[in-house]
Amino acid sequence: MPKKYVMLVDSERCVNCKACEVSCRAEWNTPLGYSRNWVSEVMAITDDGVPKLSLLSGRCMHCDDPPCVTSCPTGASYKRDDGLVLVDRDLCTGCEFCIDPCPYNARFRDPTDGMISKCTFCQPRIDVGEEPACVHVCFTRALMFGDANDPNSDVARRLADGTWQRLVTTEVDVGPNIYYSKGSVFDETVLPKKKEPTVAAQTLAVVNPGLKIGLGGMLGLFGAAGVVKLIKRKDEVASHEK
Repeated sequence: MPKKYVMLVDSERCVNCKACEVSCRAEWNTPLGYSRNWVSEVMAITDDGVPKLSLLSGRCMHCDDPPCVTSCPTGASYKRDDGLVLVDRDLCTGCEFCIDPCPYNARFRDPTDGMISKCTFCQPRIDVGEEPACVHVCFTRALMFGDANDPNSDVARRLADGTWQRLVTTEVDVGPNIYYSKGSVFDETVLPKKKEPTVAAQTLAVVNPGLKIGLGGMLGLFGAAGVVKLIKRKDEVASHEK
């Protein structure tokens, strides 16, 4: 069984110290004014009628059904077998077609290089067995990260107790892989927004159904290196869909 990386956010433990944001900025050299992760302060009324403040650490949700991937016209945005949603910088043109479809507003165009940027769960770190930077520095242990498909992992055991919830609505559920403690309260500022498919997504649904990238249509846009990348990405996506 392939790995399935998820993150758990215990809002009861978060103190909004910003260590997660600072570590992320340092790890990825994120330009000022932009952020790959953030902490949202949500004040809402519980079912018991009591006002409650929740501190919700947010970032790309690495969704099971990511609309950003289907909206990308070049195949730069893709999903790995372990659940990570990533951007191939060799194929990204900075067209921004993937930004608006994200219901969590987790993507932005980096002004320093024109490429699309987002949380990757610190993919280079986890590929060598390390935690994401934000998890590593969280001294209250409000953040937990691991393989949900490994029954012996801490996250799998924690998820099994059923005390977690996802940021979804009846209209928008694209399978986010970040879970929040059951006592967390949400409001319209953090809940995903339903968005109409972009022109790019509608076109791709016709030209490139099932994410089986039509290389012939891409030849005029990319050189030999890009074509090789697309072939590899096509195989990865196809294997994920099986």
